[in-house]
Amino acid sequence: MSDNIIREKKIISLNSSSATRFLNGSFLSNVVFDFTNVLAPDDSIVYVECGLGNAEIPVSFYNVDTRNNIFNYVVNSTNFSITVPPGNYQYTSLVTQMTSQFTLNGHTFTFLLNRSSNILTMTLSAGGTWNTLSSSSISSVLGFASNTAYAITANTITFPFLFDLLGIKKLKIYSTNISVDSVDSVGKATNNLLCTISVNQPGFNMLIYSNIDGLYSHIRNKYISTIDITITDENGNLVNFNSVGWSMTLNLIIYRKIDVLVNQLKINKDNIIEEPPPNA
Repeated sequence: MSDNIIREKKIISLNSSSATRFLNGSFLSNVVFDFTNVLAPDDSIVYVECGLGNAEIPVSFYNVDTRNNIFNYVVNSTNFSITVPPGNYQYTSLVTQMTSQFTLNGHTFTFLLNRSSNILTMTLSAGGTWNTLSSSSISSVLGFASNTAYAITANTITFPFLFDLLGIKKLKIYSTNISVDSVDSVGKATNNLLCTISVNQPGFNMLIYSNIDGLYSHIRNKYISTIDITITDENGNLVNFNSVGWSMTLNLIIYRKIDVLVNQLKINKDNIIEEPPPNA
């Protein structure tokens, strides 16, 4: 760093419960914080960096939610559907829930999971003959493509892909009011991706993130008064935190010219009217 440049750090502490606007309600993944003068144009500023310093984020989101909980199917040429209530499921609990839903429709399905390959087989054992509908949102969990028709032989189908209850694997944190250079394979180039955080804790635990390397991105903003935070999963879907709050700290690293600061201080000093000492 040049001897003529000094480095200043400004800490911005954010808590979802104190946001001034909640753009997706209890999801808490699209919120806005209104401040005054977080960053203002200044002749002494050479450039500014910003990034996530630390975060405490609850794993309060589910591996089955409203995005992946509907199974559509056809029995005897009639369309049926089941909806799995959002929650954190394991294989046994999910099969139990789906079996109950099928029973309400008058159908009996049996499930078999190959523990070696993690491939799921479904069989309609009572109720007629069946086939799946391609629009089922739970397809990624059960292991088939949602836009593909599959042949069902003897009322049995073995899905081609792995049974997957891993859920959200990564959180992506964005702020449209903080312009940084970043690249994302989902959506390609973006100017507002601040950080990604691996989901390495099970449900109902806490993700603890710390920017150990202290690396930050250059931002092009000269003025910041409002900070918006959007949190998505790896596929760009807004995360549902189910009204459980999170907190994080953003760091602004401001690089200033020393000589401009000195001149500013001199000007300020010249404007001070000193009172004479007592008894002068």
